[in-house]
Formats: sequence, C-alpha cells, structure tokens
Amino acid sequence: MTRMITVEFRKILLPVLITVVVLTLGTCVLTLTLYRAYSLSYDLEAWEIGREILDFLFPIFVVAPICWSLYYERKDRFLLYTLPRVTKFKYLTAKWIVAAVYAFATLFIPYILSAGVALYVKAPIIPYVRSEGNSPFSHIYLNLFVDNPLGYALILSVWKGVIGVLVMSVGFLLSMYVKNIFIIMTGPFVYSILENFILAILGIPQYRLVTSFEPTSLSSEVITTWSMLAGPGLLVLVAGLMWVYFARIRQQKVYEV
Repeated sequence: MTRMITVEFRKILLPVLITVVVLTLGTCVLTLTLYRAYSLSYDLEAWEIGREILDFLFPIFVVAPICWSLYYERKDRFLLYTLPRVTKFKYLTAKWIVAAVYAFATLFIPYILSAGVALYVKAPIIPYVRSEGNSPFSHIYLNLFVDNPLGYALILSVWKGVIGVLVMSVGFLLSMYVKNIFIIMTGPFVYSILENFILAILGIPQYRLVTSFEPTSLSSEVITTWSMLAGPGLLVLVAGLMWVYFARIRQQKVYEV
C-alpha cells in the first residue's frame, strides 16, 4: 500500500504543484493590494478580502488538478492491468488517500501563507475609527480573531482544507462512474452553485456549504456549530445518494471490461 501511495503521489504531483504555486502567489498578491480600497480595523481583514476569488472557485481547484487521473485510467483501461497485482479496493483507496492529501494541501497552503502575508509582510493596518453611533465591529469568533489572528487563520485554513477534501471526494466519485470529463471537472462547482441558490431561496442561507466554507459571508449572529456542519453534512449525503444511484441502481462498474 505504501508503495502504491508513493506512485500515486508522483502521478499528479506536477498539476497539483502548479495549482498550489499559482493560488499561493495569487492570494498573497491580492492580500497585499486589494485591502487598500477599504477602511479596515485589523490586519487579518486584508486576508479576508484577498481570498474572495479562491473562496468562490475552490471546488474547481480541488477537483481539476486531481480527479482527471482516475478518469483517464478508466478511459485507457489502465485499471484492468492493475488487477493481477492489487485488489480493486486497495488501488482505489490508495488513489483517494493521495487525492485527499493533495486536495487539503491545495487549499491549506495558499490560505495559511496569505494569512501570514497579511499579518507579517503587509504594512500594518491603521485602525478605522468609527464615529459614535456606528455599530461596533462584529466578527465570528471575535476574541480569537482579534487576540490571536494567526490561530484563527490556522483553524479556518484547516477547516477549509477539510471541506476541500469532501468536495474533491465528490469529483473522485464522479470520476469512478462518469465518462464525461467536463462533468467530472465542473460537477462539484455546479453543485455548490445550485445548493447555494436553493438554500438561499428557501431562506436558510446559514446552512449552505459556502457559509460553512466562509463563515464571514453572513452575519456572525446566525453562525452556529450546526450551521458550520450542515453544508458539509448535506454534501456527504448527496455523495452517498450518488454512489447508490451509480453503483446500486444503475449497477455501473468502475473496472469495465
């Protein structure tokens, strides 16, 4: 298993590495520049402004550089040649482990490094003085955000990485059964858009995946532990239903002869 995992790491290292480098440079540059158009109170707010594009497009970045591998191995019938050497379960498990590590790193590294840039490289923020009568500064986990911004950024970056793994897993599931590469690459992103729209229409935007991924997208008063878990939980449920549909109802095979 260890050897298989090592081989899988090498297979998709280049596209993942390119993605991580581009995202890291992009978020760092945006963190250093975009905040100048805003009136801010804390250095970490520049990080929140600079990462907005990544927050929106993250389902693509955790799927496209990773999930193409299994698709082409199925298309080229490479999977059939692995059968004499390793079981189906072990091979697919090794591929998912590698994909999960890469998906986590693809988000965690750009987020935590750009947070470091906001806190230690960028010029310090001159706090915006609010006139009397204006509402006080509000933020989720305010004490941690103000008193230990690096700890806040670390926790949120880890959480984003975990959600990235879940989203990648949906793409991985699609790559096991779907024969259209476009659907595999864009499916998780389309899901996030549709889920965002539907739950907003239903009046429960606090339960969206995007809210869990970026809790500052709504007022801090409506963010709870349940709202943070609801979006990922719904995604896991949808992934389970997809597996039932493909594997049980349509009885599709990953290893097609």
